[in-house]
Amino acid sequence: MSSNTNPRIDFKTFYETAYRSDHQHLANLALHIVGVIAGLALLIASVTVWPLWSALAFPIVHVVPGLLGHRLFDRDEVLGDVRLTRTDFPLWWFLIANHLMAVRVLTLRW
Repeated sequence: MSSNTNPRIDFKTFYETAYRSDHQHLANLALHIVGVIAGLALLIASVTVWPLWSALAFPIVHVVPGLLGHRLFDRDEVLGDVRLTRTDFPLWWFLIANHLMAVRVLTLRW
């Protein structure tokens, strides 16, 4: 489990500084949004029409497009391409930030 190395930083500061700076390329943003929408669609389908166990694929469906975006477009030699190993902020902040970014981009407030 990830831990925050700077307990004084809040989510808003994390989002505006660390998260947004790692997501500058438009293709990377698009792939993150695809992952968010596909993940949410999978959860809805798992609850309504598909077997409930299909929701177990959520982490893969949600994360893989974003990781691909970092690998192809927003590379970072320090952080690496597999961002799941980051321990500088709580992992769930990245999940929330992905959804917040998707909403902000889709509503033209990025």
